Amino acid sequence: MNTTTSAPLLDADILPVVELLALCLDGHLFRVGDAFAPAGAVDGPALRSQAFARTAPGWAVADRGSAAWIHGTRSMPPPVPQVCVPPRRRGGALSPAVDTSHRVIADDETVVFDGVRVTSPLRTAIDLLCSGTPFGEGDALEIRHLLLLAGVSPAQLDDRLRTSRQKGCGVARQRLPAVARARLPGVADAEFGRRDAAGQPPLTR
Repeated sequence: MNTTTSAPLLDADILPVVELLALCLDGHLFRVGDAFAPAGAVDGPALRSQAFARTAPGWAVADRGSAAWIHGTRSMPPPVPQVCVPPRRRGGALSPAVDTSHRVIADDETVVFDGVRVTSPLRTAIDLLCSGTPFGEGDALEIRHLLLLAGVSPAQLDDRLRTSRQKGCGVARQRLPAVARARLPGVADAEFGRRDAAGQPPLTR
């Protein structure tokens, strides 16, 4: 899937940051990561991917926190762009200005916004769950949001992880009960596709 937008972005190369912030206070602009967009622009994945592209190499695939921000499940991007390095770029010199990971990502595990490749909501959820970083209630809520975007329930993801060889799957499965207990405001449990007709219980233990 390739989604595009023509909304322009402004940054310090165009106007001093002080002026950009003043325009934000006046309601003419709003922040999109380290960039700024006109008040009438649609704040969605395509716009956020443009902002990501200004701070990351052109070959980068946005993953983990950067992908979560582009998908709209967190309010701010990580301080340093988080990217997956494509196989053709591995072994070469990499910029210290990006947080790189080396994972195999299938074509159907990415989406494209304005020419920027981003891990899909489901793949983003899996990568965040498998990471070795601390995991709290806010993280569980973010994963729940990503799974909603993917149309996958925590129990369905648990089935997938059970047979996966991806590093960190054991940790991910231990975190899934917290994800199953997380509740997004205004979203009914039915929208998450709770365990189906086989009569198996939802993953809440």
